[in-house]
Amino acid sequence: MTGPVSPRILAAVDLLAPRPGERLLEIGCGTGQAIQAVMTRAPTATVVAIDRSDTAAARARTVNAAAIAAGRVSILKGDIEHGPVEPGGFDRIFAIRANSFWTRPGLALPHVVRSLRPGGEVWIIYDEPADRTVETIRSSLAAFGLQAVRTEAVPGALAIIGAKPGPASQSRPTWFRSRFS
Repeated sequence: MTGPVSPRILAAVDLLAPRPGERLLEIGCGTGQAIQAVMTRAPTATVVAIDRSDTAAARARTVNAAAIAAGRVSILKGDIEHGPVEPGGFDRIFAIRANSFWTRPGLALPHVVRSLRPGGEVWIIYDEPADRTVETIRSSLAAFGLQAVRTEAVPGALAIIGAKPGPASQSRPTWFRSRFS
C-alpha cells in the first residue's frame, strides 16, 4: 500500500471481505483507498473502479499503480447512473458512502443490476446511516429485482446487500467452481 487507509474504509472492506479470484466493481472509488485495502486482503481479486471525478480517478490510479501494472485493477472515469460498466461482468459491486443509492436509486440501480453476474451481489456500505437511508436502499434493491436483501454490520460499517437472481454458482470464479463444485 502506498499510504494509510482511513479506518472507515478499512471497516467497510473488512465487512465486504473480498475473496480470492473475485471480480469486483467499486462505484465512487475516490482516491482509491478501498482498492488498496481490497488488494491487500485478496491480491488475486480483480477490481474495476469508477468515479465521476477526473481528479479522484487520477489519484486512485497513482495510489494503485502497482496493481494496475499487474493487471489486477482498472480505474475509469465514469458514472453508474449513465450505464452499466460491463454487463454481467461482476461477482460483487460495492459502493462506500455513495449517495446515488438513496437520493436517486432509479438512475443507478438498473445499471448496477445489469453489471452483476447471475447470483452476484451489490453491497451499499455506510459508516452510520440513518434508519431512513437503510430502509430506502432496502426497498430500492428489492424494487429493482434484487433478492435476499439484508443488512450486515461490523463496528464502523453497515452494508445493505441484495443478490441478482440466478444460480450463485455462476457468480463464483472459475477457480472456485473447479475446486468446490
